[in-house]
Amino acid sequence: MLRRTILQATQHRIAPSSRTFARRQFATQPTPPPTSASRIDRFNRRLPKFLHKYTSALASAPLSHITSFLILHELTAIIPLFGLAATFHYTHWLPSWFAEGAWVLAGVEQFGKYFKRKGWIRSEDVAEAEAEVELRRRDHVWNLGEGGARVLVEFATAYTITKVLLPVRIVFSVWGTPGFAMWAVLPVTRRFKTVFVRAKKPDVKQAAGTGVREGGAVPLKAAEKVTKS
Repeated sequence: MLRRTILQATQHRIAPSSRTFARRQFATQPTPPPTSASRIDRFNRRLPKFLHKYTSALASAPLSHITSFLILHELTAIIPLFGLAATFHYTHWLPSWFAEGAWVLAGVEQFGKYFKRKGWIRSEDVAEAEAEVELRRRDHVWNLGEGGARVLVEFATAYTITKVLLPVRIVFSVWGTPGFAMWAVLPVTRRFKTVFVRAKKPDVKQAAGTGVREGGAVPLKAAEKVTKS
């Protein structure tokens, strides 16, 4: 009876501490790093559903293919944006169907904040660009000068066209992923690993030779001759 009472008291004392240790151990577990599949899932949530059939296969693809796809996706956005903006600026032409849409006004607001923050344009240029877009939508007439307002409208129109071309950009990026990974991503990765390993790996032969000479140790063959004699 006395032994049972002692055992029950011991169990009551040990159990709370074990539960506390389990809680602490569970609370201090590190958050697992995001996997390639989770990155693609987050990317898919920002895309229309009809494009998921092209990008869902990347969830089980190697990391080099995912890196290749993301790089191509960014390139297919940057190159058309700056290429179209430069074309509009030097040809003094804007496509009416895109320039009169509501997306251009949203682009003017977006790029206006960024350009103004960088100090490239003034607040008056943003207001003038917004007024010109509204005038174009209402009267189908442009009255743009050669200042910052014109550049802002040109970038906004290029941005609108780039957004419209999103399905084409996605399909092209998926199609070019294997080749771009093989010819660009993998060689750069291998080169980086080789340089990093060489920089980190010490010269064992030189270190060993230096240690033997500085320490005055007897070479192995000389030591064998002394032992035999």
